Amino acid sequence: MRETFALVRKTPGCLLLLFGNFAITFGSNLVLPYLAVYLTLEQGVSPWAVGAAFTAKLWAQQGLMVFGGSIADRIGTVPTMCLGLLMRALSYVLVVTAATDIGAVVACGLLGLGSALYIPAGKAALSHLVEGQAATTSIFALRSTANNAGTALGPLAGGLLLLLASPSLGFLAASALFLVLIVPFWQLRHRIPHTPAPPAAAGTAVAKPGMFQVLRTCPRMIWIVATAVVFGFCYVQIEYAMPITAAEQGKAFVGVLYTVNAVAVVLLQLVLSARLGRLTNSAAVIALGLGAMAVGFGLFGQGSVAFLLLGVVLFTIGEVIVDPRLDGEVAQAVPAAQRATAFGMVGLGMAVGGTLANAAAASSFGPARNGSGYWLLLLAVAALLALITWATAPRRAAAAASPAGQEAGVAG
Repeated sequence: MRETFALVRKTPGCLLLLFGNFAITFGSNLVLPYLAVYLTLEQGVSPWAVGAAFTAKLWAQQGLMVFGGSIADRIGTVPTMCLGLLMRALSYVLVVTAATDIGAVVACGLLGLGSALYIPAGKAALSHLVEGQAATTSIFALRSTANNAGTALGPLAGGLLLLLASPSLGFLAASALFLVLIVPFWQLRHRIPHTPAPPAAAGTAVAKPGMFQVLRTCPRMIWIVATAVVFGFCYVQIEYAMPITAAEQGKAFVGVLYTVNAVAVVLLQLVLSARLGRLTNSAAVIALGLGAMAVGFGLFGQGSVAFLLLGVVLFTIGEVIVDPRLDGEVAQAVPAAQRATAFGMVGLGMAVGGTLANAAAASSFGPARNGSGYWLLLLAVAALLALITWATAPRRAAAAASPAGQEAGVAG
């Protein structure tokens, strides 16, 4: 981790991107935990419209992320990041001013679209700054730490604002924060200039944006996206199934679950990222992370508060292992001119996996109807998916690896 911090200090623009990620997740979490309540009670939006709005947000953010990445590869990462921040800022103004069902759906859809533009562009910009460094995966782990620090602190500040001021103030404060961040981010365009795809050498594929072009240039992305589907299936259990089970201990325990997860991510990233960065077999590391999540699911089926908390910690260990490793895989395997598109493809894979997770949780086998049986079934499914992920990983020849991949020594 000391090497990672040294890399951040000596790389101009890197600290700004990491702090920006903290500020963005902090601003978002000022209001997102209370968004459904605000739309329903303060704005009078109907429950069905709130559900539709959240669905629009999910698919605009995850489903359109690949198109956001493609735009970043075409016009540049910095302009795309700033456009995404502008859309996020406008979406919160719409939440406050549009007190209709349609207005709520449009506002949440715009919020998701802003994320779809910002996230792959931001990851591509960070990978550009640390291009060729051995600590690439550790940098993405540090990015995840910054995100989760904002996730942990944002709801606390948002709750304080609710007590001291009008509920609308939090949304306007988040909007203002995003607008302010555009100014320093825009200055990064001089450090991260847009570099169009170079002409292809004779007999090689052209490295240009687009999902099919990425797959043609880097077939390993098929495995990476498939792994993102598996990870999305496991990770999104925290949004639907896990709160249902946690609420059996009291509604307030759901908030405890999220706080434990966010704090554990911050602490575990600092402890584990450097050690995991020394492990070169990415498939085995990812399978280990998925296996930890599977064991966490099994503990959730035991019912007691102690097992629930331990299950969340194991789930978080898996999250900490898999999330930055997937980002590192993209950074090391995909040419810079296609990288934002590739990050968007990972987001699309997670959206597919998350949709499957929500469908499973809402089914007759879900935790509301099947109780501990759901978690025991999920333990078996997640463990099997971890084995399949490890067994199907393609090996990457040293000659085919990108310079960053050679530098980091990451193998299949």
